[in-house]
Amino acid sequence: MPKKIDHAERKDQIVEAMFRIIHQSGFEKATSREIAKEAGLSLGSVQYFFPKQKDIYMLAMDVIYQRFEERMQKVVQENQGGFENAIRMIKQIVQANTEEERMENDIWMKFSIMATMNPEYRATKDESREVNLNFAKDVLRMLYDEGYIKSSTSIEDSANSLTIFIHGLVFESVIYASLYDDQVIETEIREYLRRICD
Repeated sequence: MPKKIDHAERKDQIVEAMFRIIHQSGFEKATSREIAKEAGLSLGSVQYFFPKQKDIYMLAMDVIYQRFEERMQKVVQENQGGFENAIRMIKQIVQANTEEERMENDIWMKFSIMATMNPEYRATKDESREVNLNFAKDVLRMLYDEGYIKSSTSIEDSANSLTIFIHGLVFESVIYASLYDDQVIETEIREYLRRICD
């Protein structure tokens, strides 16, 4: 009797293989053939689960967002007060604790760049920007509710600036990884938040 294949497990295997290829060699090397080779599967197996290359990319971005959401839930549950929570929430995006976290940032950055050049991914790129902007608003509202920011009118304006700061810090931590360990990232976030708090 043939062994039953766990479809979710097989998809995860394919996505993780794609992550490794993108991290090491970029999107242009992440072909179905190379992904199959990295995953130790046949090309037909990869194409069975992901008929189009876009299907793998879309699931991969969903996986990164799911991991982000899981980490964010842990941060919110610990509840250490608005300012410290804001720092810890932002650190969930600008990650530098493990190689896996750094790899996720690298992949997110490469996907964002690739999406600007490919109209097929424009909607996903725009959704990502909206998610990040809403995240920034949530952080700022939390700081306002806790009394760190006095004027609620600054939340909308400040959200765009906070999003730019976060993206810039992610970019810097990927490009210049040796300069940005967890402590440096926390210090940068702490200083930025101190400047915007009244």
